[in-house]
Amino acid sequence: MEVLWVIENVKRSEDFYTKQFTLLLAASVCLWKRYHPNHKTVLYADDLTKDYYKGTPLINLFDEIKPLKYDDKIDREVFWSSSKTKIISKATNPILIVDHDFLIFKNIDEHLNDNVLFTYNELSDNWYPKENTKYCKELTTPINYIIDRAANVSLFYLPDYKFANKYAKQTLQNHKEFTSMGVKDTNYMILSEQFMLKQMLCKENIPHKSLSKNVFDCKDINYSNIIDDGGIWNLKESSLYYKHYGVSKKEIDHTEMMYLLRCINSMQKDKWSIYDDWIIKQKD
Repeated sequence: MEVLWVIENVKRSEDFYTKQFTLLLAASVCLWKRYHPNHKTVLYADDLTKDYYKGTPLINLFDEIKPLKYDDKIDREVFWSSSKTKIISKATNPILIVDHDFLIFKNIDEHLNDNVLFTYNELSDNWYPKENTKYCKELTTPINYIIDRAANVSLFYLPDYKFANKYAKQTLQNHKEFTSMGVKDTNYMILSEQFMLKQMLCKENIPHKSLSKNVFDCKDINYSNIIDDGGIWNLKESSLYYKHYGVSKKEIDHTEMMYLLRCINSMQKDKWSIYDDWIIKQKD
């Protein structure tokens, strides 16, 4: 199984690569390798990212580095996940993508089967744009509003590449159209990426599961007491087996950075620890 990370410097400047960003990415891949030693780790990176990390310990954590290039007319700073979606749109096999701020603490091979798998369900009615907004009504292919849920894809496994292509191409098309409309709200990015996905899965009766049974409330930035039948782990198990930083990555302090460094060293041991100074000296 290949597991992919996709990094695009949408800011087009070096301040994109903060210490927090580097630590999160390194911890994400190190922990994945620790609990899934038979998986191949692949980094899709644009030229700026490859050049910035060239010759550093970070690059050596990946089994393969692949170029990331696409010329879709999309506002990358608003629709920053489009690079990940582009990779999904070209999949020719089952595909597993992990965000740089997602950490795993357990092997999940048994769950990588015929079901679409994502991190958790989200409440949508108090956060995502409504179907009667100006921008939604102007989409060439309107999004179906079937269920008050969205699918968080910080971990995203798609066993059927044909469905993956279909979903991703429509997401990219929406992002192109939103860009041409002048949309500057990133909630329209997740509307296509996460809300539309959940609606498609339900409408087409595609089997899917989430890691967490508890539904996440984006407004409160916390898990709710609402339980989803398609979830795998309860709240306690979820807290033990994975961590998705999401918007909370902005609040990572020195203590949390030391925790991330311990996550890295738990896999790399002495091989990585000699590079601790390099990590610590990265820009805040």
